[in-house]
Amino acid sequence: MNGGVILRACVAVVAAAVAGAFGAAPGGGRQAPTQAPAAASQRVLPFSSSGYTGPSTASMTPVVQEENVSYDGRFIFLRIRYAPGLRRFGRFREPPWHHDYPRAERNLTRILEELTFIEAYRNGGNILTTDDPEISKYPIAYLSEPGFWEPSEAEVEGLRDYLLKGGFLIFDDFGGSDWYNFEAQLRRVLPEGQLVELDTSHPIFNSFFEIESLDFYSYQARSGPPRYLGLHEDNDPTKRLMVVVNYNNDIGEYWEYSDTGWYPIDLTNEAYKIGVNYIVYAMTH
Repeated sequence: MNGGVILRACVAVVAAAVAGAFGAAPGGGRQAPTQAPAAASQRVLPFSSSGYTGPSTASMTPVVQEENVSYDGRFIFLRIRYAPGLRRFGRFREPPWHHDYPRAERNLTRILEELTFIEAYRNGGNILTTDDPEISKYPIAYLSEPGFWEPSEAEVEGLRDYLLKGGFLIFDDFGGSDWYNFEAQLRRVLPEGQLVELDTSHPIFNSFFEIESLDFYSYQARSGPPRYLGLHEDNDPTKRLMVVVNYNNDIGEYWEYSDTGWYPIDLTNEAYKIGVNYIVYAMTH
């Protein structure tokens, strides 16, 4: 499949679809939105107790759903919410689990629906903690910034049950020394689990697009080269992949800003290919 050509066309579709929401000018620049952005008190995010009221740049603030949407047969992107440890949290304006929301999942699901037969909810996604029984209704979950992830015992047990019963979890947006906390917390969830390096020969990188190389630039590469790791059922590489890890990488960042021109289209294309492959693999295994 000629992924580059197809994705260029679909990125154009996504950019056009969101131009009104973000005030994007036809030439790639920005113009004032036709409607004034909602006041901060109206931009209530799911689980707004985080205190986050949206980006400070008004023209980049989309209208977001105020609560989780009910299942209606479509694929819904699920983001994991967690209470981060207090070690470094104070330097962020938003909780780490929230990074790239909702633009990343909205753009990815629009590409997913354009390219595959998967019908997807395209206006964002749902947010749950791993101790919520509702998590079992979602085949795929996404967790951002696991360097700050410190789950409670109930969340550890809930995530363990989710993965062992067929769930698939994507870890993204971390690098460098964040690894130590991530590894310690994952060991709490799956004490016997073994992470292994993944390369392009793994079925997940051929589940839809044939990804020929994983060697593309990430701003997280300042912490080292991007790496892709996985944890398989029973630690058997021939069995189902339960967890995929984007280390020294931030795939969600490319999804989020793919329609802005801030990143080269070749990089955002590769990020979309990986995201689509992750979803197709998880839905078929």
